[in-house]
Amino acid sequence: MAEGIVSVEKTKERGEDLVAKQYIWALRRPMNLEKIALLVQRVSGVGLLVYLFVHIFVTSSITSGRQVWDGIMATLFNPLAHIGELLVVVGATFHGINGIRVVLLELSPLVGRPLRPDYPYKVQSLGKAQQSILYTATIMAGLSTIAGIVILWGLHL
Repeated sequence: MAEGIVSVEKTKERGEDLVAKQYIWALRRPMNLEKIALLVQRVSGVGLLVYLFVHIFVTSSITSGRQVWDGIMATLFNPLAHIGELLVVVGATFHGINGIRVVLLELSPLVGRPLRPDYPYKVQSLGKAQQSILYTATIMAGLSTIAGIVILWGLHL
């Protein structure tokens, strides 16, 4: 194996917990917009995966009969479920738009690649063009969230 590359087996032998290392990295300062976007991307991805399984369970309950479906729909007709729907809209819009931003950063020759975040972690590894794309993506996610809320709850602005 090439020097500097650590296999999963060797990592397990040394007793290193990769999840714990990621958790420590996430809380380590300095916090900047790029790091926050990465953390929100990961959290929203896990949240959307959980929502996918819940959604499949709920929609498959229609096969059990009308009474089961009506019971689940009655259970989901409460303010807590509406907050959950709001979180799904926010998570999906940010995850999608931030994902497009990441793809553009990786594939676009005009923007350039971000610097590798080696220790000691530099405060900003994003260039000005990359920062403007991140700000634009955040604004677009916010506007998409507002549009999703209006559509979801039938609000008239």
